[in-house]
Amino acid sequence: MKSKPKPAPAGAEAPAAAPATADLLATRLGVLAEGSLPGALLVAYDGSGPLPARATVPLDEAAIAAAIAERRPALLLFENGDARLPIVVGLIQPTPGAALLGALLAPAPAPAAPVVKPATPPLEARVDGKRVIIEGKDEVTLKCGDAFLTLRRDGKVILRGAYIETTSTGVNRIRGGSVKIN
Repeated sequence: MKSKPKPAPAGAEAPAAAPATADLLATRLGVLAEGSLPGALLVAYDGSGPLPARATVPLDEAAIAAAIAERRPALLLFENGDARLPIVVGLIQPTPGAALLGALLAPAPAPAAPVVKPATPPLEARVDGKRVIIEGKDEVTLKCGDAFLTLRRDGKVILRGAYIETTSTGVNRIRGGSVKIN
């Protein structure tokens, strides 16, 4: 024995034509329609709608807007098999196959312009400040041709080059625990 279908909530607009009540005990896929809000969903399915719908899952404004924009399918059940009383059980989550299915059902998008990756420019640093700090965990080396300066974690400083010149307008001091020259 079938119970009577419940009437649409008071104040609701007359829904668009919906499929006959016959065999709506099965699930259907539909979509959330424009104008859907949390607590006031509108759905369309099988060429009908938009129809007011209830939901078994909470849907916030962002989820509703994304589902409408992406035309993400919604799983629908019908109260007492009545086509005018859809219930949103959930939104179908995107999967790689769903993207392919959506591409088959949607009109073909305009071809995108190819992405051209620019050549990597040489690394160059220009700093206009009062203090520059270059820090390396174990070692920092500045190199140009045959000349280089290496600073190591253990405190060792290595200065190498074909010709090394030091010039000072003041004192040029060399200090250390011991100093070896040649």
